[in-house]
Amino acid sequence: MRTGLVVLGLFLFSIPLPVSAGLYTDSCGMVWADAASPFERNNETAYNEELTASYAPIMANLTEAPDLSSRSWSDAFREACAYMEERYAFTEWRGVDWDALYAAYAPEIADAEKTRDNAAYYRTLREFVYAIPDGHVLVLSPDDFGTKHADIGGGYGLAVARLDSGKVIAMCVADGSEAERAGIRFGDEVVSWNGRPVGEAINATSIIWTPVKPSTAEGILLHKLRFLTRAPVGTPATVGIAGPEDSVPRTINLTATDDGYETLARTSIFLGREVNDGAAGSSAELKAMITNESVTARTLPGGIAYIAVYEESYNVYQPFRAAVEGAIADGAPGIVVDLRFNRGGDDNLAAAYAGWFVDRPVFYEYGTTYDPGTGEQAVLWESWSKPRPDRYAGPVALLVSPYTISSGEGLPKVFAESGTGAIISWYGTNGAFGMESLGPVLPLGVMTAFPAGASLDEHGRIQVDSNASLAGGVAPTARMPMNEETLARAMAGEDVQLSYAVEWIWTQAESTTAEPLAVPTQAAAGWAAVLAALMGVAVWCGRR
Repeated sequence: MRTGLVVLGLFLFSIPLPVSAGLYTDSCGMVWADAASPFERNNETAYNEELTASYAPIMANLTEAPDLSSRSWSDAFREACAYMEERYAFTEWRGVDWDALYAAYAPEIADAEKTRDNAAYYRTLREFVYAIPDGHVLVLSPDDFGTKHADIGGGYGLAVARLDSGKVIAMCVADGSEAERAGIRFGDEVVSWNGRPVGEAINATSIIWTPVKPSTAEGILLHKLRFLTRAPVGTPATVGIAGPEDSVPRTINLTATDDGYETLARTSIFLGREVNDGAAGSSAELKAMITNESVTARTLPGGIAYIAVYEESYNVYQPFRAAVEGAIADGAPGIVVDLRFNRGGDDNLAAAYAGWFVDRPVFYEYGTTYDPGTGEQAVLWESWSKPRPDRYAGPVALLVSPYTISSGEGLPKVFAESGTGAIISWYGTNGAFGMESLGPVLPLGVMTAFPAGASLDEHGRIQVDSNASLAGGVAPTARMPMNEETLARAMAGEDVQLSYAVEWIWTQAESTTAEPLAVPTQAAAGWAAVLAALMGVAVWCGRR
């Protein structure tokens, strides 16, 4: 999300939309031939002026989103739907049927209004935005009116994962839980849930309480698996566990208990650590659990540099630059850039990061936004990643996850397009790369946000944002296997994704060195203790 614009007072995000070729020359307000330039000169005021200048072609047409907080709930919902339909950048791209959405949720809003049921009202708003598979379409509220705990406060002492083979297994069983006492163990195949085939039950699972909303099919599936085993406290469940071949599955009866969202914490392995994102009501609260730093830099065994970047705000560039320059000065055999929890921010900053690694100029984007004066998308800027003269030329591994969202997906995009380094993960990035803006304010202080602009490639095509088939994001170039072996390592506390990245770097370093390198034994599978000490604990906060 782009924070520098004083005029809009919000973060923008990068999304691609189809635009006519004429738009580029007719309305482009700013060209950054080297996106790192405004950050290298370290003058945020000057950069804000450039951001404002990029909006010059449509500045006279910009207006604030309406404040509907004093309207009836039904009227406000109707007006908000109309406002979003007019300005949303991906209606056609994602196949959003606004009339059908309004028809589906307006009666529920009206029912909640009749009884003044704040919880039902807020839950319906979340169901509405989650029906649009875009991590940038959100409702934001300081109060969930008790709905989250009411819906998912109970756990069964059991969490599941789906392996690459398609088998769904128990990935963790809580000590002392009813599930453990019933004999469920890691690796047991779960074949049914509440009398339905497990695949059917997973597909029917609601995920409206995940703090970082998924935008792709694989991201949605991941969270459906995680939330399958959440329910209101006291809810019974019957679990079918496969027995020996040709035998009848055994059925286990469990009851959901208040476990502090333990199963959600234990299934956050895609972040490389156990983070209780169930307890987080927003990505901002999640950031606070992960770290209070903007950039984390460490040296891994063998001299490999580790750099974690959590967002793209102006003050992040200098510590990022210092970390890369430190790796260069130390002769690091490789760099791991951890973007697994990157909430996004300024697209230009993501393009600037890339300049430290690419060996040729790479087109980053045409940034567009809705022009209320014409009712069309206008292209406001063009930006490029240009190689830094003192760039790092060794192997670079990026770590990503479905919580890598918005401009956090920018560096992976450049790597994928340019063939730079490797993107190592079980999963691709979020697939929400649009320019987010604030929408109408609704009753009870509920705010809305959605992308009114898009990021386009050099041919004017939408890039990174997921489409109507839920395909999008940036896929790993080195996809890790999801099997019992990697899952068991992760559940034992190892950051398996980081281990894979380190192994990949040593392989690359050896291939460019005449003499064999002395690879530290920690670079293989036994990294759990070292990585646990390196990664620490942290907190996360916003989005692009």
